[in-house]
Amino acid sequence: MKKAQVCFILLSFLLFLPAPLLASPSSVITGETFIETLGRGLEIATEPNGVRVFIDGVERGLTPFVNNDLLPGDYSIRLVRENYEERSFEVTLHSNSRLFMLIEMIRIQGNANVTIHREEGASYESTSQGSSAVQLPFAPQLFSRSLGSAPIPLSDNKTTIRLSAGFHTFTARAFGWEETTVTVLISETENIQVDIYMKPAAFKIENFTQSRRRLNPYNSGNLGITEYRFEATAPGSGIITITNNSGSAVYTKQLEINSRVQQIQWNGRDAEGSPLPQGTYTAVIEAQGLSIKQETEINYSYSIFAQPLESGTAGLVFAPMPHVLPKGSYQFDAGIIYCSALEGFPFKINMRMSFLDRLELTASFNMSPNIQNQTGWGITGSAMYNFYSGAEIGAGVGAGGSLPLVFSAALSYSWSSNNGEYPLSPGRGAGFYLPLSYEIKNSFFEQFSIVLCPSLYFNFGSIEDLTNNLTPEFHISAGIFVLNNWYSAGLSARYELNFNDASQNRFLAGAQAAFFPPPSNLFFSLQAGIRIHHSLIKGYGGVGIGIIY
Repeated sequence: MKKAQVCFILLSFLLFLPAPLLASPSSVITGETFIETLGRGLEIATEPNGVRVFIDGVERGLTPFVNNDLLPGDYSIRLVRENYEERSFEVTLHSNSRLFMLIEMIRIQGNANVTIHREEGASYESTSQGSSAVQLPFAPQLFSRSLGSAPIPLSDNKTTIRLSAGFHTFTARAFGWEETTVTVLISETENIQVDIYMKPAAFKIENFTQSRRRLNPYNSGNLGITEYRFEATAPGSGIITITNNSGSAVYTKQLEINSRVQQIQWNGRDAEGSPLPQGTYTAVIEAQGLSIKQETEINYSYSIFAQPLESGTAGLVFAPMPHVLPKGSYQFDAGIIYCSALEGFPFKINMRMSFLDRLELTASFNMSPNIQNQTGWGITGSAMYNFYSGAEIGAGVGAGGSLPLVFSAALSYSWSSNNGEYPLSPGRGAGFYLPLSYEIKNSFFEQFSIVLCPSLYFNFGSIEDLTNNLTPEFHISAGIFVLNNWYSAGLSARYELNFNDASQNRFLAGAQAAFFPPPSNLFFSLQAGIRIHHSLIKGYGGVGIGIIY
């Protein structure tokens, strides 16, 4: 008995389901469907909408169509829309039912037989560009806006395409040949023959750009390379010459131009692979009597390398470093650690970026999943400004004889929920840092830095905590850092002195390493160390992955 009542309720619900829900515009209508429910009248939904509705030869409106006043009886329904096949139906309306019609309209289609030709008289084997003869292949691609942005498959430069009736545009493109566009009318009554004729393109070079206007040859992998890019309209040959301020050539390379987009990498070194002096260089590309040029600056203070954000701002794990990213560079990374005496595996997502010269902004999001306690999370943000960067990173000496020092100042703020404080961070609150590094010239490493950073940290969870206690903690951190072409490594330590409660003093120390597999912009990181608090020694270890540009 209970099952019968449930079935009756469900059936009643379906019978009285509102029409808009049964045939809403967002419904997927396929083929043709007729539904009768309690009520009276006629409702018609089509895919697409906007179809003209004729009842017994009289036009009554557009779909979606609703008429609640039709009397019971037999009716002829005709649905009409331009470029779609006409649909006709014979229906019967009853006095105690409402008829829903869900109809998919069918587009009128026709065939286009497309063939791409070389213009009559155009040489396939070769063409003369300037004073030299170069091969001119003919491998066209066909495109149509009606079919999206992907090229249409061709067989022997021919294809047959079925399209809806109406005007359609076809575009043929091929390296070494002028782009050609034709528009045709597709009809259901006949197959349309579309012939596209292409003629050889005049040689041009254009859109000359470079990936980095400034570079440091000692940066790892792609970070120490600029890539010159330009487009050519036809095959040819040329040469790229890079000259210094006095106009002397420091690097040359022959170019064989056999595709539209050309890419040439330069790492700021001469033909023997030796790094060139700091300064402005001019890259000139000459091909088939044409030339284009770009200026590139070699700057040894333009140092890009990955840094963790555990200390509230970028640097070593426990010692902020004064080096900021150059304008336009960024770093994204994520990592997970394991700490003894903690449940779960805290993880972080970090971001560094620079919009202005000498200014770097960072942001971090961390979460601490915990099996026994509530999962916590936190956020940290910081800003660092570089006041002095006298060292030529990589060159190991100061620019223009200046001191090999880098000095910055930074502010950070960190907030976390209960159980959300990241184990290696200075805590909830705000910090003020004065990181300083001394750059040592060394034949084994591209950069060797000794880092020292005093800081004041206001450890508070709320504004009320801050107003009740204005005494900051004093943090002193130090470390060493080495950078090479495919890896970096460092050791750092931080001592946190709490003036109000000596039992809250902490000592943290750790080692870190990052690896930059060339030539990608990816890096992989490892870290491990100890935390000493309340006379307890706790270890930690972590791994991470990121991208830096």
